[in-house]
Amino acid sequence: MLLVDKNQTDETLAASRQEPMKSHNLSPCKTSGTALSRFRAMAVFCLVCVPFSASFAQREGTPLRVFGYFQNSLQHWTAFTAHPEQNSFGLQQLNLFFQKDISENWTAFVNFEALNTFSSGRHWGAFNLEEAWVKYSADMRFNLKLGLQIPAFNNLNEIKNRTPLLPYIIRPLVYETSFGEFFPLEDFVPARAFAQTYGFFPAGQTKLDYAVYLGNAPDINRDPQRGQTGIDTTIAFTVGGRWGIRYRELKLGLSGTYEKTDQFVRLASVLRRSPSDLRGLPITRFGGDLSFNLARFSYESEFIFLDVNTGIPELELDLNFYYATLGYNFDNTLLGYASYWKTNGHNAFLVPGAETIEDENIYIATLGLAYDLNDRIRLKSQWARVRDQGTIQFVAQDAVITIQDKFTIVSAAVSVFF
Repeated sequence: MLLVDKNQTDETLAASRQEPMKSHNLSPCKTSGTALSRFRAMAVFCLVCVPFSASFAQREGTPLRVFGYFQNSLQHWTAFTAHPEQNSFGLQQLNLFFQKDISENWTAFVNFEALNTFSSGRHWGAFNLEEAWVKYSADMRFNLKLGLQIPAFNNLNEIKNRTPLLPYIIRPLVYETSFGEFFPLEDFVPARAFAQTYGFFPAGQTKLDYAVYLGNAPDINRDPQRGQTGIDTTIAFTVGGRWGIRYRELKLGLSGTYEKTDQFVRLASVLRRSPSDLRGLPITRFGGDLSFNLARFSYESEFIFLDVNTGIPELELDLNFYYATLGYNFDNTLLGYASYWKTNGHNAFLVPGAETIEDENIYIATLGLAYDLNDRIRLKSQWARVRDQGTIQFVAQDAVITIQDKFTIVSAAVSVFF
């Protein structure tokens, strides 16, 4: 199988530890009355708190589970425009998870993520708090997550960080988090939500999946001079969901999001428009996924369409992505696959006398192998051929600039679950 169910985790338990209580030295009492008062206060404290502490400890009996994934890789990139040939080792990604069953129906979960050999002192990579949520599980039909989380969108979004469980070294482009420094990942897929309800309804061998969520709009403040960072600067929300069906080895679904943004207000002077015309522009994102297993073969594919509904003729913005992967299981430990990815971006600034139309297409064909050394270590190899084609059309000048790059990426990796 190429992918795993998002609920599949083989967690290890951390040894439970209880820190000893710190002792404090009290200064000598000046009078016996003061000492007696302190003794009485301590006695009352012990009578009240000790039973409460015992009860609290009883409720806290479930151990904290600590587990994670990481992937180290060696990548060779051939030369292309403004980029020399290179070889590089790197810690591509590390995720550290903390999970606690608070009660029979409630679970807390935290996910920290480090990318690209993260080092704060050397200014390498990034370290992020990706998830921090609490979940209420009533039954298979209803689950509620509250807090920072990765929302359901297509098949791969929620499990893209489970590197040992995926065959890829470089994942389908819009899911490759290590490329986030130079590729607009969050324009293609929703990265965060703060409230989500999901579940499935069984009907014989068929399961009907659903997920509905709510999150911030894209206008998140990053400038401390403008006030608190990390918060939405608008009154809009992102609303999204996924609806799907599973039947035996077949899984398919449709996903969508709707949000509004003020990000294009800065283009008002360029487009010769009032800033109010560019406030609250709707963004719709539509996706679909299909996967199935047949004998030794596996197949998975997704598509994503993103459209900014500007409502003005001077501005056009669209993004599209598609990938398909065919896998073959040679045995229980060795998987081979072939995959094809296509990304398209289109934007047009159609101001009279200064019309500019830009299109970029990225095509990637890739082959790979994944070998399970044991239940916790997976060895991977991957070859990818990248073709990047772009055009910039200056309508008034009747001129077109064409940009084309071709290069190859060869990589090997070890991916570990701990």
